[in-house]
Amino acid sequence: MTNRIQNDKDSKNMEKEKFEQLITQSLKKLPYHFLNKMANVAIIIQEKPTEFQKEKSGYSCGRCLLGLYEGVPQIKRGYYNRAVPDKITFFQNNIEKTAANNEERIKQIIEETIWHEIGHHFGLDEKEIQERIQRKKPFVEKKMISLEDFKQLDLRIATILKAEKLEGTDKLLVLEIDLGEEKRQLIAGIAQQYPPESLIGKKIVVVANLEPKEIKGKLSQGMLLAVDSNKGPVLLTPEGEVPPGSKIK
Repeated sequence: MTNRIQNDKDSKNMEKEKFEQLITQSLKKLPYHFLNKMANVAIIIQEKPTEFQKEKSGYSCGRCLLGLYEGVPQIKRGYYNRAVPDKITFFQNNIEKTAANNEERIKQIIEETIWHEIGHHFGLDEKEIQERIQRKKPFVEKKMISLEDFKQLDLRIATILKAEKLEGTDKLLVLEIDLGEEKRQLIAGIAQQYPPESLIGKKIVVVANLEPKEIKGKLSQGMLLAVDSNKGPVLLTPEGEVPPGSKIK
């Protein structure tokens, strides 16, 4: 992501450096796959919207406008080679007034505004944006664990023997896997990325000592590991030939 934070000369109330810092902190909480796809986006701070911006956004009440995306949404781009960046503008005075100058509330509004305007950048409509804001979980830094905690995980290579869709679902597959000394059943949410027949014989990485859990009436005896990419899960697989049951260290 290439973004530049600029601040117009009329901003006041909270110090501009502090307001800038809150925006930067909120951007860092976004998932990496969002940030990685946001190319050439400038982050602008203004005191309040101009008449042109109010008209463009459809807000007659300028005080109601907290942020604004200006540019070409990614889904509407063909060949795209703009020298001028897309813009996401934060209206500092409006945000502070809406938050009654409460710093915690300002942080919350900034985070919500970031999600909202980034949604426009990716081409989502208002309904889709609100649904995603409601579903999103807070992005907090993971708690550090010790090496001894990590050693508690039993990560092993498994071979997929059978794969079929779980009846009544669109995303779940029922997998039969070979862990070397035993065969197990896993339930995995990879049906939209991997046709069942493409998985037969594939080597995967499994958390072998995860407590079994019933999912949609089927028992899942472990968890496969995958990368969370912007196109969905991508399975982790060993580079070379290794037998099922091999322990990952």
